[in-house]
Amino acid sequence: MRQSVFDYIDNLDTLLAVIVGAVLATGGAMVAELVQDRLGQKRKERDAARFFGEILASVDRVLDRAFASLEIGDRWGAVSVRLFRTALNEAAIYERNRERLFELRDTVLRQDIHVHFLTEMVPLVALNEDSREIAELEKELKHAEALTEAKQNILEQELESLRERREGALNAIQAEHAKTEDICKRLEPIADVVF
Repeated sequence: MRQSVFDYIDNLDTLLAVIVGAVLATGGAMVAELVQDRLGQKRKERDAARFFGEILASVDRVLDRAFASLEIGDRWGAVSVRLFRTALNEAAIYERNRERLFELRDTVLRQDIHVHFLTEMVPLVALNEDSREIAELEKELKHAEALTEAKQNILEQELESLRERREGALNAIQAEHAKTEDICKRLEPIADVVF
């Protein structure tokens, strides 16, 4: 017995319904994947903005205390030097997580954060190294009776040079430190928090 054309049309209706259903399901899955990817990207960007804002604010607060300690007692006493060392240790957290900068979509903001950290941390490293060398030279000069006068003069000149370099590094840190608040303000809308 032969089937009529109308039997095939009835089957085509079912086949068409299956094809349309498959296309809709695939399209829906693709849209859901795009939405989920976009939401994940926004979450990563928000988390990165919070992270860098917190690091900037943390280093900023430690530096504020270090600057204030310079005005109390011995200008370059043990507490002041330790506070600058602590700021450097806090900044090391940035170094370990620097690749998270790429989660921020604003390329200018990424660049500004990175340049800010470098411009603030390079003189901070120099200040800490100079402070260590100054302490060693001062210790050596305390036992100056074992040194010749020429050697003592050389050490005193070197000590004075290191002190000048340290003051220069301090000035550079303070100049860059003033820019932290602006960067934090730019991170706040992305992070949804106030630093």
